Order: sequence, then structure tokens, then C-alpha cells
Amino acid sequence: MSSSPSPTLRQCLDGKRNNLDFIRFVAAAGVIFSHAFPLGEGLGTREPLEDFTRGQVTLGRLCVAVFLVISGLLITQSYERSPNLARYLWARVLRIFPGLAVVLLASMFLLGPAMTTLPLGVYFQSPDTYLYFLRNLTLYQPQWNLPGVFPANAYPGAVNGSLWTLVYEAGFYVLVAGLGAARLLRRPLALAGWVAAAVVPFVPYVGPRLNLWPELYLYFGGGLTLYLLRERVRLSPWVALGCVVALVVTARLGVGFRYAVGSCGAYLVLYLGFLPSRLAAFARYGDFSYGVYIYAFPVQQLVTALMGGRVAWWVNAAVSLPAVVALAALSWHLVEKKALELKGSPPALLTRLFPGGARAA
Repeated sequence: MSSSPSPTLRQCLDGKRNNLDFIRFVAAAGVIFSHAFPLGEGLGTREPLEDFTRGQVTLGRLCVAVFLVISGLLITQSYERSPNLARYLWARVLRIFPGLAVVLLASMFLLGPAMTTLPLGVYFQSPDTYLYFLRNLTLYQPQWNLPGVFPANAYPGAVNGSLWTLVYEAGFYVLVAGLGAARLLRRPLALAGWVAAAVVPFVPYVGPRLNLWPELYLYFGGGLTLYLLRERVRLSPWVALGCVVALVVTARLGVGFRYAVGSCGAYLVLYLGFLPSRLAAFARYGDFSYGVYIYAFPVQQLVTALMGGRVAWWVNAAVSLPAVVALAALSWHLVEKKALELKGSPPALLTRLFPGGARAA
């Protein structure tokens, strides 16, 4: 066995090969399997991971945590590498909103008219049809329902419940930009922020008002903090094994699992993300994870509706997954990839508003 030290996270980041695209795709597929339980069999149907962790987390929430850990790492890196704040913000806009706009329009003008129980005239005259697009695209007061769509499903009404995470993702993008611009994107503050996210939910009157922000920051902040500590963090198989043990123990104890995910889980995700393997070439045909995430819920609801309104979870997942991957591939090649080609040319207004450098140091 080699006695050479494990590589630092910085050394891994300097390389060009990693498994992060594969892990994100697996996480997106995991959300499909998690949602298949309530969407196929009805709200309240428990899934195996929920039982294993004694109700602490579902597979879907764990997959969202994986997304956020990777996002915390890559978004912070993107900020530091951006030549100016305008380019950073423009790249983030292009990553979320073009693909989101298309799935919302497809839901409004294709899925909705095909599946609504209302007369088409009533459907298109309803303000909620158009508010569905506006509210979800602006991430302000997201709207889950379209008029008359999926009322008889096991999980009635909701067209795309997965979109709830996007406001948090966008909020963390802005947080990184704000901290960087104020020259506060530094290790001590990052560690303090992570600890605060762990403690704040227990503060009376304050914690409940913050909704899911503290919990989700545990995951995003885990990736962010590890990035800022990249020169000191070594990706060791022994530490990774210890993290697995910590995750299993907290899961079975029924307490502390979310904190373990935001710390040990974040380390484990990055260890697996930079473990040498052939999976580094996984995204050579495209990065489909975002498309899988935003198309899965409506496709799964459609599958349930076409099968009579209720179906076994595994049938829902098995039928939905190929269709979702196909739509995600189209989304990547026809929308997302083309949008990202524009990230080097932010609008003049954005450049005038944020003319300064992006780097925190």
C-alpha cells in the first residue's frame, strides 16, 4: 500500500477529471425514485430511507443535499474565477432560467391543455394558467397547480412540486456574490455561518421564521466551507470511511443525521466526486441533471394520471425515468447548452451595475 499522502481538495480541483456530473445525475434520478412513492401511491407513503433514518430524511431530501453540497463547492469556485461580478451573476441566470422557462411553457401549453378536466376555454381564461408561469419563473410565491390538471391523482393537483428548491439555490448564489463583494468570503466566517445554520433552528421565534434556509445551508455551506479549506482538506479513504460510519450511526439513532450530511456527507460527496474512475467522462454527451430534476415531477404525475390516478411506486419510476432522461437531453442540447454559450457576454445593464472585480481576495 502506498504511503504517499492523500491529495488535497485543491489538487483535485486543479485537475480536469471528476465524477461530479455523474453524482449529480444519480441524485436527480434519486429524486424520481423518492417522488414515485407519494406521486404513485399517495401522500404519506413512506420510503425505505425514511424508515432507515427513523423519519429524519427522505431519499429526495438527501439527493437535494447532494446537489447543494456540489453547488456550494462549484459556485464558490465559479465566483472566485469569474473576472467580474456581472459575469458571475449572468452565468447563474443562464444556468437556471432558460431551462426553467421552457419547462413552464411546456407545462402550460402542452401538458395543461392535454390533461385539464376543464373546457379549454375555461383553462385558457383562468388567471392561474398564466400566473403559473410568472410566479414560478420569478421564484416568487411558487404555484404548484394548473387549473383542472391532475385533480384525481394519488397526489392531487401539483404539476411540478420540485421547483421549491430553486429559490433557495438562487438565494445561495446571491449570498456568495454578496459575501464576495464585501470581502467576507473567508474561512472563519464560512465556519461560523455553518455553525449558525446548525444552531439557529433551535432559537425560539427565529428558527421557525427562517423556514428551510438553515437546513439547506448546512449542505450548501458544507460544500462552500470545504472549498475555502481546499488547501488543507485531504481526500482520504480513511476519513471517508469514518464519514460513512457517522452517517449510518446518526441515521439509526434517529437524531443528528442532517448535521452529519452537511459535514461528513459533504466530505464523502467530494471524496467520491474526485475518486479516479471512468465515470469522469459521464457528461461527454451533456449535463442532464438539471433537466432531469425539472422535468421529472410533471412526467411522473402524467404517468400516474394515464395509469388511472394511482400506481405502484416502482412502476411510476420505471416508466417515468426513460422519458425524463429523453426530455432532459433535449433540454440540454436545445436550451441549456445554447444559453450557457452566452455566459461570457452579460447584458450591458448588468455590466454597468456590477463593474467591479468578482474575487474576494
